[in-house]
Amino acid sequence: MRTVLFPLLLACACTGATERTYEASIYGEKFIEEGIPAAIFSDNWSVTFDKFLISVGGIEVDAQPLGAEDEPYRIFDLAQASDGAGFPILEGTIAAENPLATYVVGPSSDAVAGNATEDDVALMKDGGHSIYVQGTATRGGEAFTFIWGFSTRTIYSSCELAGGTDVQLTIHADHLFYDDLFSENPKVSFDLLAASDDGDGELTIDDLRAVDITTQERYQVGDLTNITDLWSFVEQLTTTLGHINGEGHCTATRTD
Repeated sequence: MRTVLFPLLLACACTGATERTYEASIYGEKFIEEGIPAAIFSDNWSVTFDKFLISVGGIEVDAQPLGAEDEPYRIFDLAQASDGAGFPILEGTIAAENPLATYVVGPSSDAVAGNATEDDVALMKDGGHSIYVQGTATRGGEAFTFIWGFSTRTIYSSCELAGGTDVQLTIHADHLFYDDLFSENPKVSFDLLAASDDGDGELTIDDLRAVDITTQERYQVGDLTNITDLWSFVEQLTTTLGHINGEGHCTATRTD
């Protein structure tokens, strides 16, 4: 009897995943490094930042951690000059079948310095802050300072990398001054913030809390009916700051 030898068929575990080295960085663009010019504001204010501290972590590509499983959160001061390059965070090699990125802006008691000073890291950790901004708004001869610390925690997910290997967490500071939470075309405005001043030239959290936005024609909140004062409104705006690779969009989910 003739013996027929059949070739051994090896099972293929091909998934279409492509192994790439992804480099993550964070960038606040010119609006944080150089300031937001009056042309951007609907009411001709301009804003400069002395500090723009942010705590970031939980960076993933295709639901896989970039770097070690227990990578610490890192704190950056985006007001420092980067010559348009932003600041490196970490890199990792991942076989990504569906290269969508995720990252988190949130407080962490175990955070370490990115480019921030040790004093600023302590300030963020001790205050439980995810974002801390210090700046000045000016218009003509008017000037107001502000120092605001936020403890919101926002997961930015489904960030489309479009096949690239850059994972730039891009922070849009102008969103902090939007006048509507849900409009597709909100205005960048400062008049209502300026009007909250109690006379000392510094716009404090208490000043903003005292402003009832339910009487405002603008400053709409959609179905977030618990947001009734200007501070809570600005606090919610912090969840809209995160983008990916410039203008790329992510799904933002507040979890604090």
